[in-house]
Amino acid sequence: MPRTGAVRRAALCRVWALVVALLVIVGSVGGCPHKCSCSGSHVDCQGLGLKTVPKGIPRNAERLDLNRNNITRITKVDFSGLKNLRILHLEDNQITIVERGAFQDLRLLERL
Repeated sequence: MPRTGAVRRAALCRVWALVVALLVIVGSVGGCPHKCSCSGSHVDCQGLGLKTVPKGIPRNAERLDLNRNNITRITKVDFSGLKNLRILHLEDNQITIVERGAFQDLRLLERL
């Protein structure tokens, strides 16, 4: 009988591990940056008083609106991995520094 309990505990541990893994995956793929709103492949972060490009932008984003914020710097990692981004709005910010390579992953970018 103790063996059955051990088997059940092991199975329960595997189920919990799977649940945690799925939550991590869903959070990293389907999440939306804090304060922003996401709808499909559109990420809207405009007019939120952001000082930096937010973390956690979904990888499937095709449009990213960051206009009317207080962003001062664009770093080389801000848009890394956003290979589907086609439209990027950065107008009405306070950008004074753009690091070399900041836009290198944006091969499909049509509008900046």
